[in-house]
Amino acid sequence: MSDNRPIGVLDSGLGGLTVVKEVIRQLPNEDVIFIGDEARMPYGVKTHEQIISYTREMVQYLISQNVKLIIFGCNTATANAYQKLSQEFTVPMIGIIKPGAKEATEVTKSNHIGVIATESTVNSKSYNKIIGELNSQIDVLGVPAQKFVAIVESDEANSKEAQTEIETTLRPFKDSEYDTLILGCTHFPMLKKQINNYLPDTKLVDPAVSTVVQAKNYLMKNDLLTDNKNRTIELHATSGITEFSKLAKRWLATDIKEISLVNIGGNDERNNHSN
Repeated sequence: MSDNRPIGVLDSGLGGLTVVKEVIRQLPNEDVIFIGDEARMPYGVKTHEQIISYTREMVQYLISQNVKLIIFGCNTATANAYQKLSQEFTVPMIGIIKPGAKEATEVTKSNHIGVIATESTVNSKSYNKIIGELNSQIDVLGVPAQKFVAIVESDEANSKEAQTEIETTLRPFKDSEYDTLILGCTHFPMLKKQINNYLPDTKLVDPAVSTVVQAKNYLMKNDLLTDNKNRTIELHATSGITEFSKLAKRWLATDIKEISLVNIGGNDERNNHSN
């Protein structure tokens, strides 16, 4: 059995490309369709209802593209909308928080885990809850790192300002008992090098890795893998396509069939410049 339909990945912006990169690495034959809601990002400062509504529109878009599985490549969307939307739609969905939380509990030696994420994800305490269920002995400290999203989106990772922001935000974890840090926003692996420089002895957990492992297991178990040898990658964004395209090409470093601007949910706040 073989299922040639693509895997869908959604995100509030371009951070979900870190998940796409993992899909490319772990599932080299699978077609991928990605949508990033650049027009309305960041989601981390939006209301719970807005996040559900925006994420629903991305899910509907991916369903219209006939995907066989949707990966929430966004912690904020997973924390706020995954549970509701996975009940609303029949297409299988995988959220990014649980696999990352599980991996962190397996990695920590000190039973102290840090989480950096958007304000919304930190406030939802999603990581705390899941880690607590897995091991009640583990202490979790969540720190909002909302500005990291803007650093990645504006391609400023190597700037002096970014370095200062990273050091200020991560200070609670410096020389502390926290031996493991979850990068609880899919934008943050794009800052791995800079975070590592400041916290060289801390084990960084990128939830994208274990999330795609889970996706792969699901596809194998349900006979949904493809034997397609000519994989295609399609990337769609709701705004800012020129900047998105530049970063996507550099980050993924692979052949991309299409990068295009799409309109979902009739949103007007977009700067329609296509490349």
